[in-house]
Amino acid sequence: MNRLIILLTTGLLTISLPALGQWYEATGQAKIRNGDIRSAKNRAMQEAVKQAMLFSGANVNSLQKVSKGLLLDDYVQIQSNGAVNQIEVVEETQRGAYVSITIRADIFAVDRECYSSDFGKKIAITQFPIQHWEDAKIGGLYGLEKAVPRQVQKMFQSGANTIYPVAWYDKKLAVNIDFEQQGRVRHQLIDAVAQNANTQFVMFGRISDVSFGEQTNSLSFWQDDQFERFFGLELIISNAITHEVLYQNQFHTSAEWTHPMKQSVNLNSRNFWDSEYGHAIERLLTDVRDDIYASLSCQQLQSKILAVRDGEQIQINIGRGQGVHVGQEYRISYRADTIDDSGNLLTNFVISPYRVRITQVYENSAIAESLDADFMSNVQVNDVIELKDWSNGW
Repeated sequence: MNRLIILLTTGLLTISLPALGQWYEATGQAKIRNGDIRSAKNRAMQEAVKQAMLFSGANVNSLQKVSKGLLLDDYVQIQSNGAVNQIEVVEETQRGAYVSITIRADIFAVDRECYSSDFGKKIAITQFPIQHWEDAKIGGLYGLEKAVPRQVQKMFQSGANTIYPVAWYDKKLAVNIDFEQQGRVRHQLIDAVAQNANTQFVMFGRISDVSFGEQTNSLSFWQDDQFERFFGLELIISNAITHEVLYQNQFHTSAEWTHPMKQSVNLNSRNFWDSEYGHAIERLLTDVRDDIYASLSCQQLQSKILAVRDGEQIQINIGRGQGVHVGQEYRISYRADTIDDSGNLLTNFVISPYRVRITQVYENSAIAESLDADFMSNVQVNDVIELKDWSNGW
């Protein structure tokens, strides 16, 4: 891995690596906090590079390595695995309390890190209940329970095709008990959502903090114009086929609350999302999206067999939207669960020698036929198929 350390100047910043790519232009903006212009420039540059890389479809792991280590104090630190060839600062402006930086980035394609990264993972995004309901009273933020997962869904839809989000946030779930367990979610809850949403993965969330700082207990809290407000989010992503917790993380941020204290805000308006607090939540959700991309991009693509047709074909619940196309070959795995000494169900799959080939594709489903003569005598509904890169062998 190459590492470059380059001084930051107010003129042209160029970061060069040997290779040719395509140029993308993007702008990042950040607010100057406590007079710290340098920090604002750092954050504006980070946002600009991330936007350029996301637009180009560059490798997500590269995006994280670049953005999270991009500007450290006086210098730029790039950790590149071949995604960013060159960055130029085109324009830097400061208007009022904001710094804007426009960059041009030469971004070139890199070899995929894993075969399954080419395919979209279907994830059901559930409602994110507010853990401390009383803290949402000021501003009437109760609607964040649906507004935040809706923002997450939009970010996945507008980004790379690694994640295929499915909205399932109309119903509020009681998930506090699941977030208190270490790496475990109730199997019944996972199955209920996955079956209704027709997905392999389920995202559970909990808004853990919308409180104000300690000064909210003083009289000056009601006299000042602006106050700091916190936002915390906890996430769990489970594989509905194996019931494993694949991802669990917590995110925290804070920003000035600039809305009137006795007035409810409209969470569907840009007035809220363009405010300091709304911007802070969106920046946090951008980090959430990038972190999930990196964590799930190489996750094995699996699908349950939904139906067996005429003893010759099977129907599966992944399709064009997840990157499936005619001619692909899959292997079959049989479910062989066991129970441990404590009575816990342990999900287990046995890889079979049987293969199928995709013959028809729809947006969220596909039809496959057997490549083995005795396959259909053994296949059952709810058996699992897994995408296999046959060029690499078994």
